Amino acid sequence: MPRAQWGITSADVDDFDRDSQYAPYTGQIPPNAVYQWKIKTAKFVSASREKLPSLWVGLELVPRTKDEKRYKGYFIMCFLAVSEKTAFKYVPFLDAIGVNGRDFKQRTIVDEEGKIQKIGPWRNDGSFLIAAQLNDGSDQNGNSRKEISWFGALTDVVPVDDDDIEDVDEFDDSDADYVDDVDEETDDEVVSRAERRRRNTTARAHPMPARPAVLGRAKRTPAYDEEEGF
Repeated sequence: MPRAQWGITSADVDDFDRDSQYAPYTGQIPPNAVYQWKIKTAKFVSASREKLPSLWVGLELVPRTKDEKRYKGYFIMCFLAVSEKTAFKYVPFLDAIGVNGRDFKQRTIVDEEGKIQKIGPWRNDGSFLIAAQLNDGSDQNGNSRKEISWFGALTDVVPVDDDDIEDVDEFDDSDADYVDDVDEETDDEVVSRAERRRRNTTARAHPMPARPAVLGRAKRTPAYDEEEGF
């Protein structure tokens, strides 16, 4: 029987970078709050006849506490149209990564696929952490969705190791055993306990602006064919 001719080599299959693909998120949807996020991807998309140039940012939630651990791996895409009239969309993101106007305009370096390698001093290495507010929103058809409504720089970076996360809520001032044991501890032990509690404190979130601007939409998997433009 004849064989199918695909027009590729076996290396196109065997050497494909499978680690670069995102697995579908199957966990719970996080409630509205400010979370710590990892910038997993950033991409430049050129303008078309119908749409402005845009900055696509993919964020992955990085748990800070035991409660947030259930949302580990939650992914959201933000489609930020870029023009002088849409600065409220992309400038907060640039501020969060420490990029100024000259860097953004003249020093955004991309690869052949449009993936951003760096913007001025900022390197897109897939591990940079920022703060961002997750909120409820709706699309143009009125369907509900999650959106990013605010970006900000982190005041503190919280340890993300699973062992650290498990310990975050271990000590509770309302725990009777903890209160009873304090008098029996030495001064050094009390100081050590206090230091452990300080290290496990979660990041202090930035205050939300009075009127946050809607900047993106939630996706359980990256959907790079869904631009948002004007």
